[in-house]
Amino acid sequence: MSGYDKVRTAALAIVPGADATITFVHQERGPYAGHWLLPGGQVEFGESLPDAARRETLEESGCRIDKVTMTGVYEMRGQARNGPYHVIMFAFLADSPVELPARTTTDEGVGEIMQGDPAVVRPHPTVMRILNDAGVAQFDQAEIDELLERDGIAMLSIPTAGRTVFA
Repeated sequence: MSGYDKVRTAALAIVPGADATITFVHQERGPYAGHWLLPGGQVEFGESLPDAARRETLEESGCRIDKVTMTGVYEMRGQARNGPYHVIMFAFLADSPVELPARTTTDEGVGEIMQGDPAVVRPHPTVMRILNDAGVAQFDQAEIDELLERDGIAMLSIPTAGRTVFA
């Protein structure tokens, strides 16, 4: 997600694992390369937001998810090596825990895949905010704000009107 000349629409999934863990992917490219993120990516033309979150989750982590609940919408703007980026991200929470499959990702932009305690994994600050808003983590908001400012990221949370489940 770098060097865009227009706003991009993306979707991600918070995929719970066993024992209050979350599924993370180590990003290898884009503005957040080198960080642990949630599986997600650009919405394709004609694709619904929940379907994009499901597809990206399968491609990046190998996890197959069904029902998802929208937990938030985020506008993220910043500067990457290849230029500025501007993304509207729709966040979804998978309805039930998923075991990480043995197979590897089909996405070239993803390195390692893991399920871990968010507090131990220490994901990218945008992910910290998304996990807090979904009620699955409790990162310090002042720390998140400081990290976002340090990295030159403007992140606006757009309130959702309740939680809607998508089958």
